[in-house]
Amino acid sequence: MKCQDMEKYITLFINDRLSGIRMKEFIEHIEECDSCFDEMETNFLLKGALKRLEEEGSYDLHGELMSKIRNTKKCVEAHEVVTMLRRVMLICAGMALLFELVFVYAFYL
Repeated sequence: MKCQDMEKYITLFINDRLSGIRMKEFIEHIEECDSCFDEMETNFLLKGALKRLEEEGSYDLHGELMSKIRNTKKCVEAHEVVTMLRRVMLICAGMALLFELVFVYAFYL
């Protein structure tokens, strides 16, 4: 993902509207690019500060952002594990079907 694409993805991420492969690419990019991380952090802090002023809530916005990133990474990793398990199950099902076809064919010969 390129830095020039980040502005729209930052807003989507902050508003919990980023998912799938874009989410993974986004997280990987902000972990590597200090400039984009700083931009995202600034946007997150501004949005959070305005919300806190209205609600009179806590002000550990940096901690909340880091928690959001950690939770998002866990979700992305879980999605990748589920996807891999689906592929393994499909391969096993295909192998079972192939075994059954070979066994039935050999049995009737």
